[in-house]
Amino acid sequence: MKKSRIYGIIGILIVAAVNFLLFDIALKRSIDYIEIPVAAVSIKPRSKIDESHIRMLRVPSAAMDGKVYLDRKEIIDKWVKYAVSIAPGSFFFHDYLEDVAGLPDYPQLMLSEGQGVASLAIDLLTSAGNTLLPNQYVDIVFTSKDKRKPIVSDVIFRSVRVLAVKDRNGLDMDDSKSQKVPAVALLALSKKDIPSFIHAQIFGNIDLIIKVSNELDPQEAICNDQSDVWRLLNE
Repeated sequence: MKKSRIYGIIGILIVAAVNFLLFDIALKRSIDYIEIPVAAVSIKPRSKIDESHIRMLRVPSAAMDGKVYLDRKEIIDKWVKYAVSIAPGSFFFHDYLEDVAGLPDYPQLMLSEGQGVASLAIDLLTSAGNTLLPNQYVDIVFTSKDKRKPIVSDVIFRSVRVLAVKDRNGLDMDDSKSQKVPAVALLALSKKDIPSFIHAQIFGNIDLIIKVSNELDPQEAICNDQSDVWRLLNE
């Protein structure tokens, strides 16, 4: 009698163990795991996201919602918003990041080392009929306007990158609220050359000549300091 009871208990335990294992296997199969990007390190506000900021974490897909980035490719080269810090291990929420064009001061973020933002008042004529666009390159031509002296004209900067083109309200031309009439061009110049550029706007007229790809110089914002016009501006 005792043996039959022991065998019965053992049978019950075996059945329970098998049921538990089957349940566990079924549960694991029912949960769909995915890998999503999370912060590998602490990320400060106004940081540009690159691969060093990201590690992948395996999580149940049911725990995710539409507010979290699921693909690491979607967050590379985005920027952390001004008032946001991201702790290690945190998800990348859509509200944490934005494209560079969404930042109020994005032109400054597009500068190379040693460059500053130079502004120039433009119109339909100086914007080549409103065909001037961000990331184009232009040559900057100075023409004197003192009628008491011989008129002189020459290129003072070559291959200057256009950072932005804005209307009179400071809106980008592709903004849905923009007036679509260019008023200001923001240009990337060497910081040391910006005072001379401002001087040029005071004492002459500035024109922008859009360059095509096969005209581009290997460097940006090359100062034509061998020009007589340049020497005139810096007397």
